[in-house]
Amino acid sequence: MAEKEYRRLTRSRSRTSFAFVSTSRASLWVGKDHLLCIDTNGYTETYKRFYFRDIQGVILRKTVEWHVITVILSLIVGAFGLIALVGGNAGLAWFFGILGGLFALILLLNLIGGPTCSFHMRTAVQVEHFPSISRVKVARRLLTKLRPLIANTQGQLAPEEIPALMQGLFTASPSSPAGSGTPSYVVDDPNAPPRMVP
Repeated sequence: MAEKEYRRLTRSRSRTSFAFVSTSRASLWVGKDHLLCIDTNGYTETYKRFYFRDIQGVILRKTVEWHVITVILSLIVGAFGLIALVGGNAGLAWFFGILGGLFALILLLNLIGGPTCSFHMRTAVQVEHFPSISRVKVARRLLTKLRPLIANTQGQLAPEEIPALMQGLFTASPSSPAGSGTPSYVVDDPNAPPRMVP
């Protein structure tokens, strides 16, 4: 049996927050030497390939969406629960109790999913947003799978090599004349931004 060329990394997810009014969906797949992002918009599909050799960085940023959804759902569950308890009418109590239970289930799934995030990948020509990666847990799982693939393609620096390389990037070249007008950069601490010297 032939080996599959692609493996799915993420489920298809809407590109916008309003999934019920949008038909645009995105999913992420991994191939032998690249990632494949598939955008589906009704009747068409768009394919974008991100080769491991071209990936320069990954930007993972937590968002407040998780907290906002948690607060809103908690208020809805509390309101429906209160109406069910003090409504007086048994039919009304059952109706709002069931509604409150449904929203409580959605709240529980949101809490289990964990904090939300925004996931971008940087190459030399673009910064691409991946909407199918919207939870921090999913993003970390994905990075665990991608790190070895990128490191096998690009190679990997030893931690002790990084300060020396940063020092070489930002120090003045000895061949440039002192009065050339080109600013020099000094890096005292590899974790701090470089400062210009006259």
